Amino acid sequence: MKAPTMNPGDSRAVRRVVAALSASAFAEWGGATAVLPLLPVYLEHRGSSAALVGITMAAFYAAALLVQYPLGRLSDRIGRRKIQVGGLVTYAAASVLFAVIGTPLLALFFRALQGCGAGIVDVANAATIAEVVPESHRGRAFGSFYGARNIAMAVGPFIGGLAGIAGMKWLFLTAAGAALAAIVPILVFLPARRAASAASESAAPRLALWRNRGFLGVAVAFATVGVVIGTYEVCWSLLLQAKGATEWEIGISWSLFAVPFAVMSYPAGWLVDHFDRRYLVAVAMAGSAAFAAVYPFLHSVALLIGLGCVEAVLVALGAPAESAQLAQSVPAAEFGRAQGAAASAQTATTAVAAGVAGSLFALHHWLPFLGASGVIFAGVVLLWPLWRGVLGRVPPSLAPVADGARQSA
Repeated sequence: MKAPTMNPGDSRAVRRVVAALSASAFAEWGGATAVLPLLPVYLEHRGSSAALVGITMAAFYAAALLVQYPLGRLSDRIGRRKIQVGGLVTYAAASVLFAVIGTPLLALFFRALQGCGAGIVDVANAATIAEVVPESHRGRAFGSFYGARNIAMAVGPFIGGLAGIAGMKWLFLTAAGAALAAIVPILVFLPARRAASAASESAAPRLALWRNRGFLGVAVAFATVGVVIGTYEVCWSLLLQAKGATEWEIGISWSLFAVPFAVMSYPAGWLVDHFDRRYLVAVAMAGSAAFAAVYPFLHSVALLIGLGCVEAVLVALGAPAESAQLAQSVPAAEFGRAQGAAASAQTATTAVAAGVAGSLFALHHWLPFLGASGVIFAGVVLLWPLWRGVLGRVPPSLAPVADGARQSA
């Protein structure tokens, strides 16, 4: 199959790429999240202790951490498509192996293999959007992409909750098939090589990312998101179970969080393109911290699920704002490396949070949630010195160029 080619500023080609990535993400995340809500409970039923459940969930992120930066950097050289396809094939193979799991130790290994596949796909997808979408429209592009993921996150957990523990084997096989289906739009619509403007910068000297305050602020934001993800993936289902929730209620809680998140994604992207991204990121982080501090002290399952929907509206601001700010902070030739580094920061904190959350939950149900809240609030405070004086809006001079390119295409 001959891969398409494109140049930055070709608006129809840009829309095709965003649509293809969104369709691919919907398929991948729909399958992946179907197994997620009941996975900690499933692992316990298969013989894992609460601490081993946390370690197994953390293995997903620890493995992703090992591959995200080097393969993100590699994608700057060889293009994104090969990395995306390889990651999806790896995830599919690991999911098939998970379906025939025999012991807790094998579960740990297969979860780590899934992490390798999913981690490199996330980096390559985000770098592709940053590379091909004009800066004045990146917020909406990222919003559409994350919206597709979140719609999948609404559908997948609902199906997983209905299937229950008894249907987990088939859910793993479904996740494998969905990952393979996600390859199709990538092969059909994504360019095999980097966009022309990015390729022209390949000879430029590499940035010292640790000296780039714009990047460092994004890395802090990514890291706090990792704390939220790691804590909730291990403890949210366990918390609901401790409060008396049924399997169906656990599944629907994940879906209902994703619905307002998905609905808000495109409006959030519009806000990102028109307002200061730094403040949007800070608001999203502060919202996550506040809700994490409240959840363990509530006793109503319905109230927990309802507040999760409210939180999703705030959190939806964060993802496109962080990604757009990252793309603005580095040149096009560095998108893969910078995305890999930021994703590694998120993956590292996710792995740590997941690794300790299970043990903290076993001591007191509120410990992992209050710990996560404190870390996130500290991240919000740290953004002030890092982003002081850093540009947080689309430069006005770029908007007419992007709009003109769009109209002339």
